[in-house]
Amino acid sequence: MKKTNLIILIAVIVFVLVAAGGTYWFFFMQAPAPTTTGTGGTGQSGFQPFGRTTPFGGGSNTNATGTSTGNQNYNGWVPGAPFKLPILRLLSDTPIGGYGASTTASTTVVRWVDRGRGNVYEATYDSPLITTISNTVVPRIYESMWNKNLTAFIGSLLPDGDRAPTNVYAQIVAHSTSTGAMTSTGSASGNASVTPFELRGKNLPTGLIGYAVSPDKSKLFMLINQNGNGVGYVSTFDGQKTAAIFTSPLTEVNVDWPTDNAIAITTKGSSVYDGFLYLVNPKTGVWKRAVGPLPGLSASVSHDGKYALVSSADGNNGISTSIYSLASGTSANAAIHTLADKCAWGNFYKDTVYCAVPSQAVTGAYPEDWYAGTLSTIDKIWQLDALTGGVRLVSSITGQSDRVVDAFNLGLDAKDGYLFFMNKDDLSFWSLDLVRSQ
Repeated sequence: MKKTNLIILIAVIVFVLVAAGGTYWFFFMQAPAPTTTGTGGTGQSGFQPFGRTTPFGGGSNTNATGTSTGNQNYNGWVPGAPFKLPILRLLSDTPIGGYGASTTASTTVVRWVDRGRGNVYEATYDSPLITTISNTVVPRIYESMWNKNLTAFIGSLLPDGDRAPTNVYAQIVAHSTSTGAMTSTGSASGNASVTPFELRGKNLPTGLIGYAVSPDKSKLFMLINQNGNGVGYVSTFDGQKTAAIFTSPLTEVNVDWPTDNAIAITTKGSSVYDGFLYLVNPKTGVWKRAVGPLPGLSASVSHDGKYALVSSADGNNGISTSIYSLASGTSANAAIHTLADKCAWGNFYKDTVYCAVPSQAVTGAYPEDWYAGTLSTIDKIWQLDALTGGVRLVSSITGQSDRVVDAFNLGLDAKDGYLFFMNKDDLSFWSLDLVRSQ
């Protein structure tokens, strides 16, 4: 009897292990990528926030027949049929690893990487469909910065364990096995699991501390730890043809490339230490201190190089936010209080900045508590005019979605028609139609 029970127990254990292994293999190696969905890479057909009968808080959404619908399912949509996208659009309900946007003569295109397995998705604003561009398995991508035409990106992969991230250059190329005619779903006809493109790439140098893409998306700045110093390099977008421009003892920094003539280097913020913003000439390597010292400093520089939105710890477990004139060195308190990490300057209207602002003040040690995830905010999107100091509420978010959002990684398309952001709480990906939000 005991022998029989033992055999049964062993059989159960083997079954569970096989099932678990099969599940892992299916989801991370063999599962065919979805092709086209109505709301994002998950295959959802839409959501109904807070029990409303129409999605996203509006009653004017239309389906392929032009009638009002409470289930925004575009899977049956055909080109030429009427549709109306929501003002606040959920692009991906699953975690993403960065995105890029491009504006053409006819529409805006956005591409992003699935954080779990590396699928690349595409959405345009002349169509309600979301297309799978590539299903090459590249798991654990947590960040990506794209070139101008969205054909390549610089990505950071987080390996298992406590090893340092691996940084790569990845190019989207035509799939070598795509021999069939392309369909509107993004796959070759006759093979629904084959996508039109695949990812090919190479590793960037080890010891990479941070990187940033030039404003025209053609060059790459890399800060590399070499013998305990931070050495700055400028290269082509793929990391080739490198030229060293400076050597600095600073290694704990964040980097950005907001203007052609200035790379922004900001010391990593802590509420108990003073921080600085430096501007570095990408051609000469000459440094200039722009802002600081300020405790808990983080900063975002406008794309014309005239202003910096700066946040710092206010000494009372809160945030102080200011607009600095980089030419005069003067500053003015902003009417909003938020972290510079939650803001993005306009690409077309360069004196305008969009920020995710907490609806209510949340006390904590800024910015490190927010970085560590020990505090979270419920945000609204505000527009700030750097010339006048005027502010305008753009979106309350919660009135147009099914969740609260702690927004970060904000960015705009070239014409400032759409604001893109991620939710820090679940890494979902959203876009906000700024024209219709007026």
